[in-house]
Amino acid sequence: MNRTLKIAIQGGPASFHETAAEQLFPAENIHTLSCASFPELCQTLESGQADFAVMAVQNSLAGPLLPNYSLVAQHGFSILAERWLLLDQTLMALPGQRLADIEQVWSHPIALLQCSEFIHTHPRLSTKETSDTADTARLLREGSITGVAAIASRKAAQLYGLEVLEANVANDTENYTRFVVLSRQAKAQEANKLTCVLPSPTEKELTDILLKELEELNLELTMLQTLPAHPSDWVLEVEADDAAAISNLRTALIVADVPHQVLGLYAKAVTPLPQDRLAGCLSAIVQPQIELV
Repeated sequence: MNRTLKIAIQGGPASFHETAAEQLFPAENIHTLSCASFPELCQTLESGQADFAVMAVQNSLAGPLLPNYSLVAQHGFSILAERWLLLDQTLMALPGQRLADIEQVWSHPIALLQCSEFIHTHPRLSTKETSDTADTARLLREGSITGVAAIASRKAAQLYGLEVLEANVANDTENYTRFVVLSRQAKAQEANKLTCVLPSPTEKELTDILLKELEELNLELTMLQTLPAHPSDWVLEVEADDAAAISNLRTALIVADVPHQVLGLYAKAVTPLPQDRLAGCLSAIVQPQIELV
């Protein structure tokens, strides 16, 4: 019998992180360790309490979770795999209530952002940020809180016995989040995707190197954004059809003496939406040049 893997996640039972962990480790026996925040998730993995961690790094509506890339770099973790998950952001409350009875909506700030259009169409509703979507549903049930609705998954409504007031209240029903598997050690594996941190590409020389290699190696630039905690550092993500192209890009960066920290070499997941529908991935610095390549 395989031993049970301990997976650190942000949130608890019925959270989107829990669902992502189950899908990223389909053939393993897993036990998820609930963490209240992403820094706590990283500390849990670094301390050895968890074998791996599953972390959200990008949402198709809200854009990349750039502070999480900073955390991965800070702790020296390695990304081993990725998966996109369709989020069913559902409005729920204690049974017997209607939407007209609700005065406030509670949820994680990213979930509130993803559902901002629904909230704005109901101006009487105020909002309150919480640490986790599914845990918010638990709070409503355990506290018998009326007049408040939570935004969480339908799975959370079922787990905590809440009534669905509105199904999928996201700004776009095609609301996807990308989750990655984090490890304390890198793993040698076939990789057609690279995630790394490198110096700011505002220098024309570095931008030219990147665009030249993208064109020559038939690479797709899927992310290039500054990291808020370290404005001089940028996160770069590149995909290819084969592993050789990614290896050639790394060689080109080394030859050009471009310092970079590899956060992950791994197999790219099937992207559910075209690149132009993934919000906030490419800096304005490179967008005009990419259109000309």
